[in-house]
Amino acid sequence: MNWKEHLDKAVAAVKEAATSEKAQELAAKAKATAAVVVDKVKSGAVDAADALVEANRDPSALRVQFLNADLSILSPAEGISISRPDAATLVVADGQGNGLVINAAADPAYVAEMIGSVARLNGNTFDLGTEDGVNVVVTKF
Repeated sequence: MNWKEHLDKAVAAVKEAATSEKAQELAAKAKATAAVVVDKVKSGAVDAADALVEANRDPSALRVQFLNADLSILSPAEGISISRPDAATLVVADGQGNGLVINAAADPAYVAEMIGSVARLNGNTFDLGTEDGVNVVVTKF
């Protein structure tokens, strides 16, 4: 089997896993947790430190640690992508034109730019695409 056949087989396995019942359950749980965190933050029931703890409690949260940036992303099934356009920058995007540009080299790291419809819910919690209450990014800098 050549490398292309191996790659095709691996891609098929990943697609199958992503559409499995367990993956669907995790995505639904992440979406529900994101909505709960957003509601709590908006009502003032959760402060910046508690938002990070709440986000990290969910086993389906995507966690990224890079240089001085530490992120928890709820609802990664909604098309979240994380890229590194240069050596010290992270971009978290939702595929709908909303995103965060994070300067991870700064100490502490910080959100350098919010693109599109991003709401800063509190000091460290952002909602990408504020209309649906999912795709919540919680930062710890």
